[in-house]
Amino acid sequence: MRKDPILACLLNLLLVGTGHVYLDHTGKGILIFALAIAFLTFGLGLANIPLVIWAMFDAYSIGKKMNQPER
Repeated sequence: MRKDPILACLLNLLLVGTGHVYLDHTGKGILIFALAIAFLTFGLGLANIPLVIWAMFDAYSIGKKMNQPER
């Protein structure tokens, strides 16, 4: 099933981890979300900025790979 990598990227921008869940990488999405909550809980909210950027890039990359035909 084709997945839109741009949508996955935007979902991660709205709520970190949801882009991975959309791409059926549920465990990774939950782990990223839990890490973001942990950062906020321990007063490291600014650490979420690189986490969100990485999650967006990662989800986009996974989405692109999923849509490539197998060789």
